[in-house]
Amino acid sequence: MSIIKDLQTISNDKALSFDKKLESLLSIGTEILGLETGIVSNIQGDNYRVLSVITPDNDIPLNTTFALPDTYCADVVNSDAVVAYHNIDTAPGASHPCFEKYTLKSYLASPVRVHGEFFGTVNFSSLGPRDTPFTPLEMDYLLLLASWIGNELERQQAISNLNAQKAILEERNSLLHQVTNLAGVGTWELNIDTGALIWSGALKRMLHVHGEKVVKPEDVIKFVVDEDQRNKYVAQFNQMIKTGEDFSYELEVRTDAGETRWLQSRAHPVMENDRCVKVIGATVDITQLHMDKAMLQQKTDMAESALKARSEFLANMSHEIRTPIHGVQGMLEALISSSLNSTQLEHATIAMKSADSLLNIVNDILDFSKIDSGNMSFEESPTNLADTIEEQVPMFTRLAHEKGIELSVSTKGVEGKTFIADKLRIGQILINLLNNAIKFTKEGKVTVETKSTRYGKGRFRVKLIVTDSGIGISEQQQKLIFSPFVQAENSTQRRYGGTGLGLSIVSQIVKHYGGKIEVCSDLGVGARFIVTLMLDDANAGTVAEKACGHNAVYIPSKQELSAFKALIVEDNEINQLVIKEQLKEIGITADLAENGEEAVEKVKGALKGKSPYTIILMDCHMPVMDGLEATKLIRSMGDKARDIPIIALTANALTGDKEKCLKSGMDDFISKPVGVSRLKECLYRHLSKQLVSNENRLKDPA
Repeated sequence: MSIIKDLQTISNDKALSFDKKLESLLSIGTEILGLETGIVSNIQGDNYRVLSVITPDNDIPLNTTFALPDTYCADVVNSDAVVAYHNIDTAPGASHPCFEKYTLKSYLASPVRVHGEFFGTVNFSSLGPRDTPFTPLEMDYLLLLASWIGNELERQQAISNLNAQKAILEERNSLLHQVTNLAGVGTWELNIDTGALIWSGALKRMLHVHGEKVVKPEDVIKFVVDEDQRNKYVAQFNQMIKTGEDFSYELEVRTDAGETRWLQSRAHPVMENDRCVKVIGATVDITQLHMDKAMLQQKTDMAESALKARSEFLANMSHEIRTPIHGVQGMLEALISSSLNSTQLEHATIAMKSADSLLNIVNDILDFSKIDSGNMSFEESPTNLADTIEEQVPMFTRLAHEKGIELSVSTKGVEGKTFIADKLRIGQILINLLNNAIKFTKEGKVTVETKSTRYGKGRFRVKLIVTDSGIGISEQQQKLIFSPFVQAENSTQRRYGGTGLGLSIVSQIVKHYGGKIEVCSDLGVGARFIVTLMLDDANAGTVAEKACGHNAVYIPSKQELSAFKALIVEDNEINQLVIKEQLKEIGITADLAENGEEAVEKVKGALKGKSPYTIILMDCHMPVMDGLEATKLIRSMGDKARDIPIIALTANALTGDKEKCLKSGMDDFISKPVGVSRLKECLYRHLSKQLVSNENRLKDPA
């Protein structure tokens, strides 16, 4: 766990002052919890004093005091437990005494105990509300942080007492007796010359040692459980005596009663004439901290296991759902292309729209899962945003025309500029915003505008603005639309449909590019969505623009295509028929193989007969032998087999699927379902390399 390591690093950093340690601990808390302000307070009676604070503007001085009843921390004192208000407007609301006094909108706090007694609070707050309640894991983080701060305060008190009494100890040797009175801290003193060791009563109780027992130096290491830890402790202790530097360590010990405990101790060598004459130390029982750490790790492991199970489930569901959708869309596409009367064509078209809607829902769920688990990939490359936007316009022009809506798109703000971005993800932003704008607009118009402003060297602030004259969004709903699954009110959801994930996906993509998405709307007057992205200039001029959208693909003639033969490797009978019909429409004949093993044999036979396949469309999940293994075996057959383009045609669409296919030796990856146009574009791209190569050989036989 990173938080455990960070907390350990801060506590063991001898260069950090106590105040800086508290400030660093608060900084960790604000980062983990996503809240702006963190405070450690000391509360005595009705007096609330700021002991340590971190705010965005440093506008709360240290030692500032407040009347406790005027703060939300009064709720912590009254309940003596964690208090979590993720949206103060909702709960506790305006009825709370502090509502009018402060502008806080989210608040999370825990009691801090020092030596078992209530000391104050560690609290985090923000001027903006959270979209969702605080999770159990976040509350566990808070409790761990509170425990750590309490331990740091205890340790600071102990060390402060040690430092304050150091001069007196050298004169009267009485510091040990005073420090042993500090609850929960055991002290000890070792005389280097005589070997005499003195343990305080608190330290003996900590290790269940009888009060009358005399503890010798050789007895100490016997408490250490692990032999390697024991040897390391002895070596570091001897090094401390030589160098005169303080020594801090944690050890797992077994007490005289047989209990396993964790102790943290700090040792300070007392030097005279550059020679260590004695060592004094303070020891704290940190067993509870280790138990909290183990429990937190267990919960983390459970969460990671659940995420892994979910990813595996989605991978399987992706394959199971996309495979029949591919069959449905393929057959409907073939049916629409055939001779139908007007009624049949209308019914088939409606069925195709339903299949498209089903696919969009599946894609939304998979995309959200990728983002939610942090696995969504971004392929950054020089991207012409004007071209990216224009590519989406025809589809939405048709939709707008069908509803009688005017669609106006202006790309002047980004024309002639090339940015480093993922073209697919930028397209997703526009598709989701335009789809919503047209969906929720009965009449009027939808507009798309673009702006770009240079923002430092090599950086641009790019804006994409989508405005509609639709039904509008209420003020309350505007607070929720970027949260998953709560995009629309019930009546709107039933009327217009959708997964409620589109804007959540857009929001996450925008965050990846260091930007933001804003909405301005009123009921009945439409809505305006403003997406701001921080993008790097590709700095490639004309070359980049050509690379972004002007690469020519050779379009083969029907005669050239008739000479090609493809191999379809697919175990699903419906998909076999769909792909074969699609290839037939393109003009390419095809053979079938029902699994990878059969495909390998067919490729062997074709090579032996000196009539190799021109291209192979390979499914990944099949019985007997899957597509990945089959591809590896085909590539091992020699140079001719290595030159055959192998295209993964699979229902898998999760992160890593494409990489697995390419690593096995495949040339490209198309996720099902796939239409004729997308299949044709992919085939032409790979076949054009062979056709152009053949044409060049004819021009230059030498």
